[in-house]
Amino acid sequence: MEYLAKLGAPVLGFSVQGDHIDCLCGKKLQKIEKASGKLVYEKEIFEKEGLSRILRADNGQIFISDFCTLYAFSQDRYEFLGRWQLGEDLRSDICGMAVDRDTLYCSIRNGKLITVDRKSFQRQEYVVSDSSMWSLKIYDRYLLCGTVDGQLLLLDRKMVTIQASIRLGKQNIRNLFVSGNTLYAASQDKRLHIISLPDLTVIEEKRNVHQKMFICAGLWEDALVTVSFPCSEIALWNRDTLEKIRVIPVPLQLSGCTYIDMERMYISSRNIDGIAIINFQS
Repeated sequence: MEYLAKLGAPVLGFSVQGDHIDCLCGKKLQKIEKASGKLVYEKEIFEKEGLSRILRADNGQIFISDFCTLYAFSQDRYEFLGRWQLGEDLRSDICGMAVDRDTLYCSIRNGKLITVDRKSFQRQEYVVSDSSMWSLKIYDRYLLCGTVDGQLLLLDRKMVTIQASIRLGKQNIRNLFVSGNTLYAASQDKRLHIISLPDLTVIEEKRNVHQKMFICAGLWEDALVTVSFPCSEIALWNRDTLEKIRVIPVPLQLSGCTYIDMERMYISSRNIDGIAIINFQS
């Protein structure tokens, strides 16, 4: 593992778009060059640091959740666009976010979903489930939601109604990754599922993928890449059969973010002050 950029503090979230990476680092948003890691712009946007913030960026806008509050900024110079209180306390904080061309989707603890129009910033609230949803993923005209009680929901994004659902277990479906019409779902019970979309048919299941919770980082060539931050390891699997290819030990902590670009993976973690690089070919 080597550093792309040393930023002086752990990066809680980042977005790779074009030639730059937007990083949420401490109280600041920082923009670095993807090729060199050079810091080209930064702006302090919070008065205090926080560890539970979520960042999503798309087409000129950056959205950041901070407990129950949603913030919006422009992606070029981090101009403040708005702040909205979506919840009140621990029973109504923001658990997950996803964004498409027109709408931001925020899952609220205990099963609510709030949609935010990206032009007007008008908000609509829907009751989707009896269980919190920590993982949201855009697929075609749908929104995929993984619930804490082990259900996978397929929602029509326009109507915000459930079109299909399947129970994958009894524990949290913590992470989702979509490739074409295939979904990879990582569960808190250390199981990994391959699911066909949009019919939600389970094609393959792998148990004990890691000893602790993990995420599906994406695909590299014909391999699915999973990362277990608490186990300090990265694993590569056959994307169709889930046969293990190899394991890469890397010092990590608790949680972090990843993005795969060609032969390298950008990665942040609470023990990494900035953005690091994992090269799969080395």
